[in-house]
Amino acid sequence: MTALPAVTAPVLAEALDALPARLRRKVDDAVVRARGWPVTGTADGVTVRVDESTTVTLVAVDGVVRGAADARCSCLLAPNCLHRMAVLALAPVDDAVPAQPSTPSAVRPVDPSVGRPGGPVPGAPAGVAVAPPADAATAPPAGAAAAAGGGTPAPRAAGAASDGGLTDRQRVAAEGLWRVAVEVLAAGVVGCGVVLRTALLRAVHEARANGLHRAAASGTRVAAGLRAAREAEPHHRLAELTDDLRELLAVSRRLRGATPPADELGALLGVARRAYDPQAGLRLYGLCTVPVVTDSGYAGVVTYLADRTGRLWTVADLAPGDVGRAVGAGDATVAVGESGLSHRQLTRAGLVVSGGTASDSGQLGAGRAVRAVRAAGAGWADEPLAALWTQPLPDQVRRAFDAVTLPVPERPAGADLLFLTVRVLGGHEHTVLVETGDGAVLTLTAADEHAVLPYRDNLRLLARAAGAELRLVGRLDPARRATVQALSVGPTSVDGPGLDLPESWAGHADLGFDRLHSSQLRAGDPGSVDGASPGRAGPVPGPRVGDAAGGLLRRQVERVVSGGRAVQALADPVAQRLRLARLDLGAQLLTTLGDAARARPRDAFGRLTADDGQAFAESWLALAVYEGAASRALAEASWLP
Repeated sequence: MTALPAVTAPVLAEALDALPARLRRKVDDAVVRARGWPVTGTADGVTVRVDESTTVTLVAVDGVVRGAADARCSCLLAPNCLHRMAVLALAPVDDAVPAQPSTPSAVRPVDPSVGRPGGPVPGAPAGVAVAPPADAATAPPAGAAAAAGGGTPAPRAAGAASDGGLTDRQRVAAEGLWRVAVEVLAAGVVGCGVVLRTALLRAVHEARANGLHRAAASGTRVAAGLRAAREAEPHHRLAELTDDLRELLAVSRRLRGATPPADELGALLGVARRAYDPQAGLRLYGLCTVPVVTDSGYAGVVTYLADRTGRLWTVADLAPGDVGRAVGAGDATVAVGESGLSHRQLTRAGLVVSGGTASDSGQLGAGRAVRAVRAAGAGWADEPLAALWTQPLPDQVRRAFDAVTLPVPERPAGADLLFLTVRVLGGHEHTVLVETGDGAVLTLTAADEHAVLPYRDNLRLLARAAGAELRLVGRLDPARRATVQALSVGPTSVDGPGLDLPESWAGHADLGFDRLHSSQLRAGDPGSVDGASPGRAGPVPGPRVGDAAGGLLRRQVERVVSGGRAVQALADPVAQRLRLARLDLGAQLLTTLGDAARARPRDAFGRLTADDGQAFAESWLALAVYEGAASRALAEASWLP
């Protein structure tokens, strides 16, 4: 089914509440059948034809169904019918943030790319104020991506009570989000149907309406991940869903407990909108442009720029959409002043900006007072850009690992990027093995797996250029051994193996937009076999963490998200293998998780009693947090001596 308008979370929840209990159990089957119902557009919405005598009508305002009365069915059971609920469940959930007028110290929507460590693109919006999840270049804004139902942000940026603590409503919202997340974990992907996903979206709506923007953004990503998993969408990644659920449980648990210290509360609450402050005149040079596609439904582009001091800045164009929007956004006009430059032009040009605004993290604003004119750009071998490649690798790696631990709104623009000079050793499928000047061997992977984007094709081509010397801009992958997501490349010289790029490309190719051709490769090492350099094995992407034991631990964490509590209760014990690898705390936490999964509380008469699953969720969260910290530590150790 296609072309359905978006619906708000409250409309979806109200439709589910109206169903009798006997029909709720049939919702998932009804949704499967509804995929084949034809959809016809109308002047104010759509009509879905169920059969000869039954139709469902959705009335949309600005493309969104905002009231339960705007979803109608012609059957005799309406409005408490499965037809209406099935259609609403198939529609995308609206999470737009209401626009706010811009002022000198403009407050603009956070970019829509809630990030997860290593998952989102740096510089992109996030859900915690953004959400990571996210990666700056690929994560949606905390408020933008999360505003299901169009909830209005609390009057205070952090949504806190006047005494600096949490309000009663915020505590109730945090408790509701925690309890639904506990149910999601216990059920796993296999057990999360429409009913449970709707309960999660309702809790997310309440959280956002009460100023819990970081938790709401995490909940939005989890709901999107569950739907993608159930529908077997190609972009679904269990690892990303696991990280998002860990974030949701961790933040909601912290907010429902004792009031966090004042210096932690702001980060836990997040913000719906990012503050943009006036900036002195800026002379900026284009560095690279990156397409952004997020699981939460946002897509677009982020362009990185550098000023005379080498500080990085970003300008983004992110909005609801899919990979098709990301492809087209590269040719969209940059929303800073009236330079008339597209993002793909700006990456090879420069800007002079006056009256500009920017967030603390370096994202440029686009207020009406901003003036910007086109200026000459700079090549990667010229100052001020050349200085980015002179930073010692250990310093860059430490800076990038520190950056990915920060919420996206607090992460400086480009802080998770690496600027490397490398020699191509070979390749395998769509990964490339390279070596830095100091002998570090790294694996280059695609920053985005969507086939419409040319990342994978470009990497396959680069793998054939064994011996080529390249400058590289990449994003560190914090969950894999010595792995970099390649964003942009350029030749280091005009002689020897390398790249011959068109003059209009100004010395570099953005791998997410520019498509390399075999004619642009200068002859590589003829002795390479299957993309592998002589004497070296073909490159294989590093494991998610630094060793086999770490990978085993990660699989235990992800298995619960996939199969739920029941699967963990039947899991084979592997704690001894973790102890042999000196992961003693991990072994202890895994044992505790297994015990919690199998625990069946009984009353004084030996009868089974209700178990709310909170002990199991606490045990899983402890193991997941430990695994995440161990994963980052092992990955960082793989980079540095």
